[in-house]
Amino acid sequence: MYKKEFEIIFGYAKNKVDDIEILFSANKSFSTKINEQLIEAFNYADSKGIGVRVIKDGKVGYAYTEKFDEETFGMIVDEAVANAKCSEDDEIEVMENYPSVDKKLNIYSEELDKVDVKEKIQFAKDMEKFAKATDNRVFNVPFAQFGNGTTYSRIENSKGLCKEEKQNFAYAYVGALSQENDDKRVGVEFIIGRDFSKFKAKELAEKSVKKSTALLGGESIKSGSFPVIFNNEMMATMLSTFSGIFSAKSVQEGRSLLKGKLGQFIANEKVTIKDDGLYPEGFSTSAFDSEGYPSQTTILILNGRLRSYLHSTITARKDGVNSTGNGSRNYKNTLGISHTNFYLEKGQHKETDLYNKYDRVIEIVAMQGMHSGANVISGDFSLSAEGFLYENGKRKYSLKPFTISGNILQLFKDVDMIADNFIFDMSSMGSASVLVKQLAISG
Repeated sequence: MYKKEFEIIFGYAKNKVDDIEILFSANKSFSTKINEQLIEAFNYADSKGIGVRVIKDGKVGYAYTEKFDEETFGMIVDEAVANAKCSEDDEIEVMENYPSVDKKLNIYSEELDKVDVKEKIQFAKDMEKFAKATDNRVFNVPFAQFGNGTTYSRIENSKGLCKEEKQNFAYAYVGALSQENDDKRVGVEFIIGRDFSKFKAKELAEKSVKKSTALLGGESIKSGSFPVIFNNEMMATMLSTFSGIFSAKSVQEGRSLLKGKLGQFIANEKVTIKDDGLYPEGFSTSAFDSEGYPSQTTILILNGRLRSYLHSTITARKDGVNSTGNGSRNYKNTLGISHTNFYLEKGQHKETDLYNKYDRVIEIVAMQGMHSGANVISGDFSLSAEGFLYENGKRKYSLKPFTISGNILQLFKDVDMIADNFIFDMSSMGSASVLVKQLAISG
């Protein structure tokens, strides 16, 4: 697919650059949002583009286009060469014909792409309908949305590399807003997958309502330090917020608190964190990264010890190591680093074991202010949270919103138990529920 376009660009660039990489991507996406059984939003996008990265006299330049004709292809090569001449970046970049992974990845479903638009819209309507019918305390369903997407990518370079890949996914989420007296709480449930037969509107709706109504009638909590359980969704959220500290680029630029800590114990020995670009049926699974480098499973923290950062070939060369297959860009952007399927490895404990470890424990089931309340450079956080108080393993009551404060590395060190109830969120962040020995709570 698009072989002719690539041949034109290679032919034009042959005597103008030392090396060239061509990245093509095409995306089709659909989403719909329902409000009062009417379509509040309906979006369909079909986009494609080509980006080139060139090396000329040791300098790197980028350019891209969404217009597909021979004249434009020549223009972006010339533009990339001109940008290379103006580049003040002294990072050394090379291109190679990187090997391919030796396993078949299950990341595309033909059946999913056949699901009719009317069926998708009806699914979103059903989520709203079932949520409202589940409990009379539900007075609004602010979120009832379904979406899906299909992507195709192709990358080639002048060293002979040629790789392509197609993948798709679908997602749905529903939020129920309930009220009891003056107390209003929201609960959100989601699913992401490639098998539409596993999408159950009624089940999602009922779970969102249960999350919402369970929080009603909250009591205040006195400020202090408490053992805290982050449920699996909230621990995944914490990982997502601070995943950037593992980027080798951030480390090399002095923007990560992990700088200089490679090989050191930075977490409890129960903590193992991985980034796995080959995770079976993951939603950030791919055979290769944006350089065509083969994806892999990277152990970042093993039993509490920092083992690796996330690398592209550029940062890897600076550190004298191999890339971890985390080079990331789309056709419009320059090369950066991003996670794939990023997760805290599950433990061996049943979820109930976590609640029984201490006489009193607070479970966190919702957090707000992740962007404003978390400093990804220092690792400090101060976040609004919601949850429950447990005594002797039994839920006593829900809590009025409170504030949790701490530092992500101290939180890792204070991990006491990890459950086996592992999930991935819609951002490919995964975790099970985690019991932390103590955390500062402000009621």
